[in-house]
Amino acid sequence: MAQEDKIYEYYSKVLEIIRTIYECEKDKIAKAAEIFAEALSNDHIIHVAGAGHSAMAGEELFYRAGGLVPVDPMIGNDITIASGAIKSTLMESVKGYAKVILEYHNVREDDIVVVVSTSGKNQFPVEMAIEAKNRGAKTIGITSVAYSQTLEPKNSYGKKLYEVVDLVIDNHVPPGDAVIEYRGFPVKTSPVSTIANTFIVNSIVAQTTQLLLEKGIEPPVWLSAHLPGAMEYNLKQLEKYRGRIRLL
Repeated sequence: MAQEDKIYEYYSKVLEIIRTIYECEKDKIAKAAEIFAEALSNDHIIHVAGAGHSAMAGEELFYRAGGLVPVDPMIGNDITIASGAIKSTLMESVKGYAKVILEYHNVREDDIVVVVSTSGKNQFPVEMAIEAKNRGAKTIGITSVAYSQTLEPKNSYGKKLYEVVDLVIDNHVPPGDAVIEYRGFPVKTSPVSTIANTFIVNSIVAQTTQLLLEKGIEPPVWLSAHLPGAMEYNLKQLEKYRGRIRLL
């Protein structure tokens, strides 16, 4: 019974987060979709950056059935948990690393850079947003504003992510991310940021696709490789962006 209680509790917490995002951030998500649609209408690229588990938002959008084709996840090997968990945490505080990633991924003027960081306080996300703007890119931050406001900035700019991007989407994740409490045990479990961030980015994709259709533009969307005709369809999509998104 205790297990069932915690399953329901987590289910309830997740629903609460999703509902809050929808009710409070719908207009900003719609604005992000307008930015996406305008960029894609003019053949620009959507870059997505995040450190640690925040990088999964970029992985979710990239080369994904039902996802947009011109997405470039700026996932540096040194800053993801797959290449060393503790190392990824340390690298998030290294000055200049985000600038290197931006250069390597050839971020151009009027491209979009989505920066994901729930705490929004470390060097990597803040530097990523500021340096992307310096290159003329439009920046969107996905972060927890209330959580971030409780933290001291840990970067050379003395800023938080929500203070330096063009558009802020609040994922409403509570301090510490985890949401399930226990009697007699001081540590919470079961984080919600990945679910929240995934909901946000896929909501942007859905609305972007609708806006492109309303403009009379065929949306560049991947078809599941398991469906008939997928290879031919996806190769056609890929030709337009070959060399601008990293598939190999």
